[in-house]
Amino acid sequence: MSGIKLITLPIGNNKDLTFRAKEELELANIIYAEDTRVFREFCKHNGISLESKKIDSFHDHTDERKLSRIVSLMEDSTVCLVSDAGSPIISDPSFPLVLAAKESGFSIETIPGVSAVTAALELSALAPSPFHFYSFIPRDKGKKNAFYEECKSVYGTHIFFEGVSRVEKTVGELTKIFPDSDFCIAREITKTHESVHRFKGSEWDEIKTQITYKGEFVVLFHNNSKSNTSNTKLIELAEEILESGAAPKKISKLIAMITDKNSKDIYQKLQKK
Repeated sequence: MSGIKLITLPIGNNKDLTFRAKEELELANIIYAEDTRVFREFCKHNGISLESKKIDSFHDHTDERKLSRIVSLMEDSTVCLVSDAGSPIISDPSFPLVLAAKESGFSIETIPGVSAVTAALELSALAPSPFHFYSFIPRDKGKKNAFYEECKSVYGTHIFFEGVSRVEKTVGELTKIFPDSDFCIAREITKTHESVHRFKGSEWDEIKTQITYKGEFVVLFHNNSKSNTSNTKLIELAEEILESGAAPKKISKLIAMITDKNSKDIYQKLQKK
């Protein structure tokens, strides 16, 4: 059955190209790349002939008409998709095309390879389960603060990408919120100048002077709290429900389930309101 094939490329070290990925690229007839110039150079460096292949671009700014044309090609052919580095689905533009393929009933295949997310998790020495990946966090101040608040209530290791111009400020903000948490900054993963810094949030002022602010960064930190820290909002919501006539005991049980706290203690607190 025709459809789409997602091919993962190395994230820095070309030796990480899998035998299977190279074979698929050599056999493919139609390949869409995030940047065709980058892809052509990659193939040239790795001895992959592009002769007689259709090479075109698919990126964040590709319009709906082109997306529809690509989907129509899947009726008779398998369309291969690559990004500049890593998986086409992780922080790269392939999702709309994958979704369109699924909705049209076409097959979806993957040719997996190295991932910056899992590589960073391995390097971090942070607890691997559960982990939460956010791609790039919001630039807007309000949305970014909301993201920080969300992280407070989510237990586990948090992973996100950050640009070189923002990483110092972002980590500085996070370490103030989580001074007791373990952090890791993985820079230029799999590349010649790869570096990994592991530290407590309270150590950031010392650590930040040791980092070279060039290249690509993955930031990780572990939130040790297993309870929801947004209890104030939950209590406020409970009070609103109480005003509408709901039973306090039922509300206390609901909040206990959400916050993992004792329902009797919550009930007593509600009674004092």
